[in-house]
Amino acid sequence: MSDTADPVLAEALLRRWQSARLTSRGVPAYEDVVLGNLGRGGGRVALVAVRPEGGATILWGGDAFEAWLGGPARDVAVADLSEGLGHSLSQIVADAGTGDEPVRTRCNRVSGGVVLTTDLIGLPLRGRGGGRFVLLCLAGETTRTNLLRAVFRATGQGMLALGALRDEGGRPIDFQVVALNEATATMFGRRVEEVLWQRLTAVLPDLPAATTLARLTEALGRQGRLAYETAYRRDDGTLLHLRVEVASLGDLLGLTLTDIGDMKAREASARLLFETNPLPMWVCGEDGRFLAVNDAAVDHYGYARHDFLAMSVADLGASGADPAPGGVVGHRRRGGGAIEVTTYSRAIPFEGRPATLTAVVDVTEMRRAEARIVHMAHHDALTDLPNRVLFRARLTEAMAGLPGRGGRVGLLCLDLDHFKVVNDSLGHPAGDDLLRQVSSRLRTCAAQAGTVARLGGDEFAIVLGAERPEAVVACAEAVVAALSRPFGLAGQEVTVGVSIGVALAPEHGTDPDLLLRKGDMALYAAKAEGRRTVRLFEPTMDAALQARRALEADLRAAVAAGALDVHYQPILSARSLAVTGCEALLRWHHPERGLVSPAEFVPVAEEAGLIGQIGEWVLHTACREAAGWPEPLRVAVNLSPVQFRNPGLALGVAAALAATGLPAHRLELEITETVLLSENAANIAMLHALRDLGERIAIDDFGTGYSSLSYLRAFPFDKIKIDRSFTRALGLDGHSTAIVRAVIELGASLGITTVAEGVETQQQFQHLRAGPCDEVQGFLFGRPVPAAEVRRLVAARAAGSAAA
Repeated sequence: MSDTADPVLAEALLRRWQSARLTSRGVPAYEDVVLGNLGRGGGRVALVAVRPEGGATILWGGDAFEAWLGGPARDVAVADLSEGLGHSLSQIVADAGTGDEPVRTRCNRVSGGVVLTTDLIGLPLRGRGGGRFVLLCLAGETTRTNLLRAVFRATGQGMLALGALRDEGGRPIDFQVVALNEATATMFGRRVEEVLWQRLTAVLPDLPAATTLARLTEALGRQGRLAYETAYRRDDGTLLHLRVEVASLGDLLGLTLTDIGDMKAREASARLLFETNPLPMWVCGEDGRFLAVNDAAVDHYGYARHDFLAMSVADLGASGADPAPGGVVGHRRRGGGAIEVTTYSRAIPFEGRPATLTAVVDVTEMRRAEARIVHMAHHDALTDLPNRVLFRARLTEAMAGLPGRGGRVGLLCLDLDHFKVVNDSLGHPAGDDLLRQVSSRLRTCAAQAGTVARLGGDEFAIVLGAERPEAVVACAEAVVAALSRPFGLAGQEVTVGVSIGVALAPEHGTDPDLLLRKGDMALYAAKAEGRRTVRLFEPTMDAALQARRALEADLRAAVAAGALDVHYQPILSARSLAVTGCEALLRWHHPERGLVSPAEFVPVAEEAGLIGQIGEWVLHTACREAAGWPEPLRVAVNLSPVQFRNPGLALGVAAALAATGLPAHRLELEITETVLLSENAANIAMLHALRDLGERIAIDDFGTGYSSLSYLRAFPFDKIKIDRSFTRALGLDGHSTAIVRAVIELGASLGITTVAEGVETQQQFQHLRAGPCDEVQGFLFGRPVPAAEVRRLVAARAAGSAAA
């Protein structure tokens, strides 16, 4: 077979093809390119017919092409060619036969362990009578590559051929190195020439001969491959770790050597990571028994290593336990201490057998912290009672069980009476202490019945199951009794009480939000009735609440429009009946409701946050009006407890006096006993700040609610106003008459002016004058009138006094 082809012929054919293409303006015809143009080069070409249905056939080929092909080249199917030629030529013919351009490519085939490589050109042609053809031409030298030698050189693995050396009895005693590659020589720190044809034991004297020779002898004549690992210490002292694979070829052995030093190093690193890892880790067999444990596991679980290795995972308490959410399982340390852990496992081989490597993360503290966070999210931080979120969930659960359980669900909505007074007078620490004590008493009241929650501020709620409505009401009354007992706060006893609204399911609804709303309505009704009261929801309460909201909206509109007014009621000397001053009284004439009582809209103003704005306007209006009265007439202005808690009250009063020009001694400020429920430093300081401005301070409604002689000792009041409830009973009730006389005498002995409110009859007036009371006020002497009328009254009184 020729080793060469004629590149000149190939180039000539290519030029002829291109010229013919220009003439034919398409794929040239076979006759225009081939006939008469091959000459002596015809032996190096072959003509291939391309079948329309697929496939290709060599129609004829020259002698040189047949020699290259290794067989006849006439009527041969391309796909049937052997040694890889079929695949390579089919690709060339397909590329050229379906296109319009020549194809130049390289064809490889294997023969006798040698790779033959030749350049080919494929020229697409057409027949004049139809059909497609490809002319193949050998276009370059055929190169030969020894495949075995190429693999030997290319691989980084060691490749080695050994021949067995036998003794007289035919027993293998050593092996001769028949062939090896550079990689093998490099592994052992030798040159190929030093190793080739040498005995294996002579070349590698430090190889564990007995073991190695035994394994190689075992491989002789064996079917399949033998694989094992060994280690060899080289001349420079380094240790070579090898994986050896052996295949037998009669008396010859073919060896593949793989350097597994990196793998061994990784194994050593993994072992070091396992042993020194701060996380507890272990290796278990398929039966769950421990095969290895690290120091962290020994320390964390408290078992000695030999005890650990005699146990299984089940002995730690995890057997049969399903992981909790998040993959958490329960384990026990030595001594029985319970812990929660998360485990991470993967399958590994361990000493030649399947095993599982497990790392353990102790999440005990984390789970406790999570539980604390969940608890905090659903409980009040101050009292540790369920908060609004958890309470609503408990209420929903209780109501969801009604259809199957029967009975009733009772909802108690609680609001402490006078909590703000305690909080403002004794301070927030005392208020917090009160809330904690209230929570403790509520837990006791509802210990067996239901759930107690703090909804916010001084608002609490209880949900309980009961067979009869009476049981729910009885629980509410027990709560009122429990919270009516005095509380020890800041070294003194304080009584607050509680108002409770009650709603029942299913009577009042089966929706939790609706039941809560109706419980709030009942609570509002209880507070409106005078506190320390239990009210069961009634349908009319909804209308009352809507009416209150409408009243609040109208009041806001009235304040914005300046629709409120101030009337004045005269205050007279009981002896001379001379007018000594007037009390400023707030009035609201609603365009539809008519005259609205202050007792009705002032509490609304306080709860709606309007009283500060209204009170400031009343103070300025009254001072401006009184500034036009003759000396020494005074004007009395009431202060709401809400106003009194404003730290800027004294500055506001000073600003009103300055803006109106009214002398301070002609202004009287009336406060109720509620303000003085707790005689703390802030209250006394505010009273002194007001006194320092020069105005007079009076206790209004004295004798009701929280009267205490300690008030008169704590601060030198200028005036005591006896409540109208005592005045109304003069001459009718001996107790009231005695109380009024006692208050008048007390005022006289302390140098404090006494005023009796609500004087409506001559009989009442005679009792008061005999007292003797200092001043009187009531319908008997004049009703509250607008500013214009009070000016005429004052002028008339002044004229009468002048004439006398």
